[in-house]
Amino acid sequence: MDHRSLIFASVFPVPSLSHSTPTPIATPDLGYTAPGQSFGSPYGGNTGGQHRAVNRNIAWSTATRFLTLSRSSLGASFDALRYQRTAEIEEALQYLLVGEGKSEDGHEEDLVDWYTNEARVHFATQVRSRLIEPWKKEIELRHSWEVLRETQELLLQVQKSYLDPFNQHILPFIQRANRASTIRPTSSADQEEDGEANNVSRRFRRDVHAIFAHSLPPQRYSKTLSYILYDSGCRIFSVYLRHDGVKPDSTPENVRAFRQRMIALLRGLDQVGLGGDIAQKAFAHAMDKLIDSFIVSHYTKVDWFTKKSIVPHLRMFMRDGFCAFVELVLECLRCYPSSVQPAELASWQEMALGRLGRVRVENLFDFVINWDKSLGAFLDIKEYLKVAGAKQHLTSSFSQQISRRLLHAGATTTYILNVYISIIRAFHELEPKGVLLERVARPIRRYLKEREDTARIIITSLLTDINDEAGSKFLSSGELSFEIATEMQKPFANFNQDADEELNWNDLNWQPLPTDASPDYKKSKVEDVVWFLLTLWEREDFINELKNILGDHLLRCEDPEYEKEIRLLELIKVRLGDDKLQACEVMLRDVLDSKRINAAIRASSAPSRVTDPRLPQTPENAAPRTPRPRRGTANTPSSVPRLRSSAQPTLNAQILSSFFWPLLREDHFLVPAQIQTLQNDYEARFERIKGMRKLRWMNALGDGSVTLELEDRTEEFDHLTPWQVSTIYAFQPQPGEEWASKTRSRGKGKEKESSIARNVSQLEEMLEMDEQLVRQALAFWVGQSVLRESASDTFEVIERATPANIDTEAAAAAQEIAEVQAAQQAGAVRSQADLLAEKKDVYMSFIFGMLTNQGNLPVQRILMMMRMMVQGGFPFGDEEVKGLLGEMEGESKVICVGGEVWGIRR
Repeated sequence: MDHRSLIFASVFPVPSLSHSTPTPIATPDLGYTAPGQSFGSPYGGNTGGQHRAVNRNIAWSTATRFLTLSRSSLGASFDALRYQRTAEIEEALQYLLVGEGKSEDGHEEDLVDWYTNEARVHFATQVRSRLIEPWKKEIELRHSWEVLRETQELLLQVQKSYLDPFNQHILPFIQRANRASTIRPTSSADQEEDGEANNVSRRFRRDVHAIFAHSLPPQRYSKTLSYILYDSGCRIFSVYLRHDGVKPDSTPENVRAFRQRMIALLRGLDQVGLGGDIAQKAFAHAMDKLIDSFIVSHYTKVDWFTKKSIVPHLRMFMRDGFCAFVELVLECLRCYPSSVQPAELASWQEMALGRLGRVRVENLFDFVINWDKSLGAFLDIKEYLKVAGAKQHLTSSFSQQISRRLLHAGATTTYILNVYISIIRAFHELEPKGVLLERVARPIRRYLKEREDTARIIITSLLTDINDEAGSKFLSSGELSFEIATEMQKPFANFNQDADEELNWNDLNWQPLPTDASPDYKKSKVEDVVWFLLTLWEREDFINELKNILGDHLLRCEDPEYEKEIRLLELIKVRLGDDKLQACEVMLRDVLDSKRINAAIRASSAPSRVTDPRLPQTPENAAPRTPRPRRGTANTPSSVPRLRSSAQPTLNAQILSSFFWPLLREDHFLVPAQIQTLQNDYEARFERIKGMRKLRWMNALGDGSVTLELEDRTEEFDHLTPWQVSTIYAFQPQPGEEWASKTRSRGKGKEKESSIARNVSQLEEMLEMDEQLVRQALAFWVGQSVLRESASDTFEVIERATPANIDTEAAAAAQEIAEVQAAQQAGAVRSQADLLAEKKDVYMSFIFGMLTNQGNLPVQRILMMMRMMVQGGFPFGDEEVKGLLGEMEGESKVICVGGEVWGIRR
């Protein structure tokens, strides 16, 4: 033995060092027989007890030689290796076990203890090396069953070789002695008689089992047994997604035969003492993994068709399947109690529900995207929320999913809004009180408020008719949200909520706020998606944005009744109140009154109307023509034919109250003379109707339709901007260009005279139009193959559409450029950026003067002072103020002195 083992043996005796060997045969010293005393037997006692030690030594030698375990053949029958038990051996065993030689004071070694030590020495010298050979290295999973079975069979064989001598030659003497001491045997007395014998037998088995259990590496054995139990559960319950990665066999397995195999192995392990606490811990670990694997294998799928929860089926499995399996294993391991108690069943069902809920929460974002097909998954999560700590886990996990998969620059605002609407609907089903929705939606609402196009997309989508087109405009990458447009089609009741709902004494269904609600929690009685969208901003900010977007929409609308616009205003009134929507109502009334005014003016000019049926005109008995898109206060021609001086254009106008409308674009340019004449006539008639009220024409907001008569074709164009109409009209012959209206004979050998050409500078001068608008209009007509660029910045009319005259690639490129430019100039309402750029110098001068007079100031103080002191107000935020300060810093006028504090550069 090494030094460490010797130190240990000095405190705790090692059996191989302390075990006593059988006493050698020697002539006993019996002394002399007293006069008159008979010659006694070697085991006969005397009153003085002088021969007890000698007698015990002789009996001890006889008994221990007989009970010594063989060192040669393991597992052979005990009686086959020894001579038969003689009377002398029986007398020696009886003397040591129940006679005078029995150890009573604890100073003499007991024969049972000696035999226990004999078994321990025999196991250490003959069995242990063979037993631990396969356990010296990590057990491979595919060999676990084989190794554990071989170990169990070996220990069972060794245990039999130890128990047979004990049960045949030691235990019967103790049992007979107990029965002999009973005077009147009864059924209860029989149990007491066998009590001591059972205790001795139980103690010997316990010691043998302890030898077996401590000979195996505990962690490695526990891991192997845990895998055996886990593998058994997976095969019995047909689990195909396992922690160990083992794939099930392609052929169906005989579950009944495998179940019997598991039972035989577990019972064999329990017989050799390898059950107990170690087996129960391994079993608990295996069942923990089995529940996870079973849920992942059978319950992660969502019922997309019936949309039902699978929690009832999971509870049924835990009651009828899992508990039955647990009781079977506990019975094989002889654990007490072997039946599952109701409290344990409820605990396991809650644990399984928690596992299922965590699996569902990990994929919650995908379920939101697929709402409402994923209703079954949300019903599962709804049950999961009853588990302690589930709400906090759901909130933190889903917030991380949102940050990772939604709130980033790669997601369009339309997509974020669609997902947000799905979250509102799904979480209303999940928790009607709205506490969870308020928690998870907070970062989404904050992110949407930071995007510039959020309000425009929301309001534009609310005003969009989903029945107009079949789909392309509602793409997730587009500017319209189908989900928001769908909400407008739903009937709505009175969703108005009091300013302080806690003081609404008339609410008979009042309930207190949830205990886990945050201070900013706002209770919504119903699932009102529009209400959540409209409350993204403060009321004042939203109404200002609404006024700008609604104004641009009203100037484009083609619906003569403005039904969707009226519905939207009513919807907003119901949710936000009608005290701030006066300007929007005036705007809507303006466009409705414009129809009546147009009809009255046309009626007053009816006698002088041209009645040529070939000319475009309004029928006598027809309703007023609905304004086309982009038709504002500007009057634009509905027909500008070329080379037909007798044609008369028509004019409709929209009369806007400038005080209530947002700032509109006022691009100045000349319209065709015929349109100017119609404008003057319209204005004169309007003054007579409205009591000398004046009109100010805003030509840039109009909308026109023209018919172009070329040499070989006639083309019609609708929805044109006024500058496009004015630009193409400028290519008609002017005074001195009458030659261009004459064409030569088209016979063979004849040629056509050159068409009129204009360059950009000439058009700017003729139309008094900005160069940007001129180039945009020219690009549009080049893209329509009406004009072509004959030289740099010089364009001429394509009178004959021949392949030689039309450059297809140039026309396509020009068309693309025109579309891009038109998109940039599409808005009739001036944007905030345009307003800021227009008054930037005024604002910068004010900031410079304020910092000069008052010293260093923070951004918030500068913003507050500008909103109070700037004439006309300052309708911008701190970001715009920071931008102005940044430009001033670039010009070396101001400097940032720390944080958000700014001062004059000295």
